[in-house]
Amino acid sequence: MAREYKDNFTLDGRLKVVPGVSKAKVAAVAEMTERHLQGDRVASATLHEALTTSDAIFNAAHLATLNFLPNYDEAPREWRSVAGTRAVPDFRPATLYSLNRSWTDGNGESNVLSANGGAPVIPEGAAYPYAYISGQNAQGGAVTKKGLKTDWTLEARINDGLGALDELPRELNEVALDTEEEEVFGALTSFVRANSTTELDGGLVPTGSTVLPNAPFSRDALIRAIIELSERTINGRKVRVSGGYNVIVPVGQGIFAQFILNQTFAEVKDGNFVLNIEGYNPLAGVSVVESDFVTGTEWILIPKPGATRRPVLDRLTLRGFETPQLFVDNHVGVPIGAASIAPFEGSFAADAITLKLRQFGGAAVWDQGQAIVYSTGAGS
Repeated sequence: MAREYKDNFTLDGRLKVVPGVSKAKVAAVAEMTERHLQGDRVASATLHEALTTSDAIFNAAHLATLNFLPNYDEAPREWRSVAGTRAVPDFRPATLYSLNRSWTDGNGESNVLSANGGAPVIPEGAAYPYAYISGQNAQGGAVTKKGLKTDWTLEARINDGLGALDELPRELNEVALDTEEEEVFGALTSFVRANSTTELDGGLVPTGSTVLPNAPFSRDALIRAIIELSERTINGRKVRVSGGYNVIVPVGQGIFAQFILNQTFAEVKDGNFVLNIEGYNPLAGVSVVESDFVTGTEWILIPKPGATRRPVLDRLTLRGFETPQLFVDNHVGVPIGAASIAPFEGSFAADAITLKLRQFGGAAVWDQGQAIVYSTGAGS
């Protein structure tokens, strides 16, 4: 369902109104653009002239952003299936805070929290022990500034007419969404490839088979990955997954992965003992995600967002700058005097209009990736 705004001109404060932009001018650009799209040549010529000789381009940029932001919000994102979202206040590495479970006070008190994370028992009349919060920086997790700019030149405007302006919101949306995907999946794949602690160690599975380290994707390998993940600890506690897993595979391998996931057990053997479990599927809670950032034979098992108490992978946003911004510069003039002017009157032509996209974002892999299992698929 599309979001409704009380103020459609500023999208409830999300969009700042720059000098030279007004409701009347944006409405005039919108009307001319609509007529242009309907094939009105007079409107096309008028709009073309206004964009090159006045502040109409700023109003066109405001109109484009009004179209862009709602579409940006509602666009499907593959990364949301594997990562949460965390807002950070600045460009420093993101920090996840938790109570230090192995702190020792000066009086011989240690392990203030119980081994299972519960608060300690306080005897009658006894003082409460201290426990302090410590922070853990994410692996390479920090917000960065990204963007690009492009000149819409006089020659391009003549040769292409208004085609570039028509495509601006869609192209801007594509760049912004691709940037988000790169932030999340790029951070995830770079981390697991560089940290052998996340790799599949291999071992026995309930069928009695033995899975090799870094095994190719298979039913037994995936079951072994789930077993290994459950045996890892974070902050002294076992990793518990209560909301299912995602398995990330290369693009085009999703149908094969789905085939593997939808198979069911027939029996389990232990020596001469055979247990019939026809129809049982321990992988029913695993979903398949295809990604361009996973290649060859590699695959990744990761809990779904919110399936663990502590976050595993987050996309980072900069507080106050959660959505991309569009800037325009065509060096228009400023009318002299205080007399009121009509829309788009009173400035000089420029040979180039510069469009700039700016957005802030990043990604964080938490707890040294202990809740992630990665396999190169090499079987060694």
